[in-house]
Amino acid sequence: MTSSDILNEIKRIAKEVLPKGGQLILYGSRARNEATEDSDWDLLILLDKPKIENGDYDNVLYPFAALSWDVGEQISPIIYTKNEWNKYSFTPFYKNVEQDGIVLA
Repeated sequence: MTSSDILNEIKRIAKEVLPKGGQLILYGSRARNEATEDSDWDLLILLDKPKIENGDYDNVLYPFAALSWDVGEQISPIIYTKNEWNKYSFTPFYKNVEQDGIVLA
């Protein structure tokens, strides 16, 4: 499977599993067009809800893990509520995602 195919599959999964108001952002080397053969797929998932619940890990994160196994590529999703994410606005990580991130869904 090509990188383009994997990206399309990530977008397809996001449309299926993200709840209303949710967002998926690709960040890191793949977003900056600096990926190497060994680069992983860094995904930030933001949910528009008061807190992350156990079911969110199963319903939202698991499909990306399953894709990772299916295609043999490291897909690294992390999940926050939008409010939690905004609390990190002072961090270099937040700034890097804001600067380089690509909203996929």
